[in-house]
Amino acid sequence: MKIVAVDIGNSETSVGVGNYESWESFRFTTRTLMTSDEWLMLLKNTLPKDLDKSKDKIGSIICSVVPQINNDFLKAMKDYLKTSPILLGAGIKTGLSVKIDNPKELGPDRIANSVGGLHKVGAPLIVVDLGTATTIDIVNSNKEYIGGMISPGLKISHDALIDNTASLKSVDFKVPEQAIGKNTYDAIQSGLFFGHASLIDGLIDKALQELGEDASILITGGMGDLMRPHLSLNVKYDKNITLDGLAKIYEINS
Repeated sequence: MKIVAVDIGNSETSVGVGNYESWESFRFTTRTLMTSDEWLMLLKNTLPKDLDKSKDKIGSIICSVVPQINNDFLKAMKDYLKTSPILLGAGIKTGLSVKIDNPKELGPDRIANSVGGLHKVGAPLIVVDLGTATTIDIVNSNKEYIGGMISPGLKISHDALIDNTASLKSVDFKVPEQAIGKNTYDAIQSGLFFGHASLIDGLIDKALQELGEDASILITGGMGDLMRPHLSLNVKYDKNITLDGLAKIYEINS
């Protein structure tokens, strides 16, 4: 069975076609003003050819942090695959016990990450996701989601710095050759990259102290593979953790 798993983020939408064994992944810019017909054309032009005519059973599930496009995207997916997708939200079983003040405010992508991490490495667990925001989610040894942290992501930090200064210019997102920048460009790059690495290290350290037990640490997101070697803790990169979590949630609800 193939699953079409969709993660609609603020900046990018990620689509995975496959299952735990193998994902064929696609990314495109999240556009809030597209109609369902435009989404449908994008899906037809992006996803594997003849997916909508496949003889294999196709399941689909969506998690979204951009509610204003959900209806149009759901309609496009239904028209394309001729089946109604699961939209991760209230009333959907996840197998995750959420122990925070208001479970309804927990983002669906963070739920998917936690479920995917539990499926991959078990508990206790810490998941770091480098997206528009950098999120850190913590699951204890009882497989209870107990909370997390949210901070501005690398791009937000970069844009805020450039937009609010008169003389600083945009830089590329890549690992600096050294921490001490010899010019303004290198100094900005170093401050953003190594500063964010130190932020992640510090937040994980605080989380481990409060958790009171060792935990497996996974990092995901577009910059996760670049960032991982520069973290001081033993962190494993997993680019498909969100898709794996969505696949597991689909199984629970199908």
